[in-house]
Parts: sequence; structure tokens; C-alpha cells
Amino acid sequence: MRFEFFVGLRYLWNTRRTRFLSLITVISVLGIAIGVAALVTVQSIMDGLQNQMKRSILGSKAHALVSTAEGTVADWQVAAAKARAVPGVIGVTPLITTEVIVSAREEVLGGIANGVDGATIGTVTLLPEQMAAEKSDIGCLTAPEQCPALVSRRTGDPGDALYDDLIGARDLPPVVIGREMARYFSVRPGDVLTVISPVGGGMGPTGPLPLSKNFRIVGTFFTGMYEYDFNYLYLDLSDAQRFFSMEGLVSSVAVKVHDIYDIDRIAKALRGALGEGYTVKSWKEMNRNIFNALLMEKIVMFLILGFIVLVASFNIVATLLMMVLGKVREVAILKTMGASRRMIMALFAVDGLIIGTVGTVLGLVLGLVACLWLDGLQLGFAKDVYYMTELPVDASAGLFAVVALCALLISFAAALYPSRYAARIRPADGLRYE
Repeated sequence: MRFEFFVGLRYLWNTRRTRFLSLITVISVLGIAIGVAALVTVQSIMDGLQNQMKRSILGSKAHALVSTAEGTVADWQVAAAKARAVPGVIGVTPLITTEVIVSAREEVLGGIANGVDGATIGTVTLLPEQMAAEKSDIGCLTAPEQCPALVSRRTGDPGDALYDDLIGARDLPPVVIGREMARYFSVRPGDVLTVISPVGGGMGPTGPLPLSKNFRIVGTFFTGMYEYDFNYLYLDLSDAQRFFSMEGLVSSVAVKVHDIYDIDRIAKALRGALGEGYTVKSWKEMNRNIFNALLMEKIVMFLILGFIVLVASFNIVATLLMMVLGKVREVAILKTMGASRRMIMALFAVDGLIIGTVGTVLGLVLGLVACLWLDGLQLGFAKDVYYMTELPVDASAGLFAVVALCALLISFAAALYPSRYAARIRPADGLRYE
């Protein structure tokens, strides 16, 4: 063992004359450990929230949208074929998206209507799986007469069957709504929903004319995002084209890619393959505000909690200064025996690094235990913000490594001043009264 490590360890845990110094050492270690544990735990929770929101958003929306400056795509079949040929693209589907007003049971709600192709929407979004979670089938959009929920309604309660016949519900086009919209209107599959397009009726003497049409609910879906489950509804593509007067047109061509983090390269390739007149908007651009807000929150939380480690580092300064002041005579003797200023400085710097290392390792262990305990913990969240019942925690090795490195650097910086102070002690000052 090197001289600096041997003497430094003896100084760090001297229980013969300075028991109080050993207690301060323990407090310093615990201060670093608590700061590190809090930092990795909170950052892991923030990562879990961000990743869960990202999965929910990208599961309900396309990774990229191909559109035009006019807002509609006429030759969307050709554009879809070109997009499908781009390496990295694994799914393409046409899409009509427009804002509407939804009404049922004397209640009114603003919503987003999406006209989708039932045969290809599953290659781009998770709508089929999200409907299956609600015991619904995406096939109900294209063949509502075979929808199990509607069949059971006709064969179940005779009153429901009679009511459907009286209002002509069986001839209405199908619609799929979110779980929260169904709860808001207190409706279920088989009930009628009125969709109003504010500008669907064309232009009149006083401006745009609204157009309304009744649709029959054939299923519900659950995405895990309150905004989508409360405001989104899905129509069959052909029904949406007729209702919004977009025969042969779509709003955009939705694209799904294999690697969402390679979207920039794929978006550039899509622009090159489609040529002029088309615009490609990636998921980063479509959700820039929300993901930037989450990133800013994560950075701010890292800085705030980092101050805990910074404050704890002052305990290291205090511990080493007390140690130096209590070891003036020993330092003077070491110098008279031939120890250089660099060796004395390294001796006390080792103590600071030991305190920081032990505190960091202990903090990482405590943080990992906290993450394992908190992962999946049942908590009451605000549904309109997070829409989750379990706390998501994503503890990554990269985060732990960054936090450990920062804590060790802070601990080393905290040990510099006491070490330099000890190195400047002159042998004559330490042995003057001996």
C-alpha cells in the first residue's frame, strides 16, 4: 500500500484521540449518499414518465406524416407506395384528420375525427391493440353488421333492438371513440353519436356552414393518454371522405419507422423519394413542445438535486480542515522525515476521495433499492396530466454512471483546498512548541 493511502486511512478513521472526527466522517459519507440516492431516484422517475408518455403518444400517432401545402393529398396511393419503399419504413396508411364537435345525450364536446383505413392502420398505430384492450375489434369499422357488440345488442335486450329499428341506427356509419369520451357521454357500443363538422357544409352567405351526421358507436379504445381517450374518435376512411367532402383525398399519409431515433435520416430520405410538393413532419416536430418541456423539467430537477450533493461536499471540506488542524504536528513530522508537499497534498486528497467514493457507492445502492421499490407503486395521479395508476421508473446504467462521475468530481474538488492548506504547513510551525 502506498504511503499516502496508508497514512490517509489512519487519519480518516482515528478513534484513539478524535472520536468526534470519525462521527463527522460518517456524516459526510451519509450526506453524499443521500444526495446521490435522491438524484438517481428522481431522475429515474422522470425518465420513466417521459418514456411512458413517449410510448403512449407514438402508439397513437404516426412517426411521420406526409402532406402537402394545400392540406390534402390527391395521389395518396402513389405517395404511399413511394414512402413504403424507403428503407426503415415498416408501415404506411392514409389518414384524414379534422376538428369536429361531438354531441350525445344533450352534451357537447370538441374532438378530433380521424378517418382511417382499417386494413392498414394497424401497421402504423396501436389502434387495434388499444381497441382489443376494451374488448372491441378494428374490423367493426369496416363491417359493423358483424360487430360482436352490436350483434349481442340486437339479440339481447328487445327494447334496444326496437329502439335501433325506430331510429334507423343499423344504417348509420360506424365510429370508435375513446374510453373517457364514452364515460363523459355515458354511451356504449350501439348508441348513436352526432358528429358536427364546423365547415363541412361548404360556404354560405355568412361564411362556412356546419354539417352534422349521426354515427353509431361500434367500439371504444384506450391509449393511456387522457387527451386522446377524451377527444379522439375514428371513422372509416370512406365514411370520412364522404362526410368531409374529400372524395379521393386524404389529409396525409401516416408512416411508421423501425427505429424512432433514426427518424431524422428517414424523414430526409422520404423527402427525397417523394420529391417536391410534399412535406414530411416527424414525431419530434409534431410533439416538440411536450418533449422539450419534459427535457427541461429533467434538466432543472437534475440541477436542483445536484445542489444536495454540492452542499454535502462542504461536509468534506469541514472534515478535512478539522483533520488538518488536528494533525499539524504530525504533518510537520512527516515533512521533516522527507515527505514532499505533493505527498502531503495527496494524503488528504485521498481522504476526500474515499469519503466521496463510499458515499457515492452507498447512494447508488440506496437509489437502486428505492427505484426497485417505487417501480409500479400504486399512486393517485391527475388523469388529465399523466393518466396512469402506477409509478413508472426507468433506472438506466447511463444515468447511474453520470451521477457517480459528478459526485466523485465534486468530492475531489472539495478536497483540494484542505489538501493544499495541509501542504503549505511548515515544519517549524508544527514543531515550535515541542
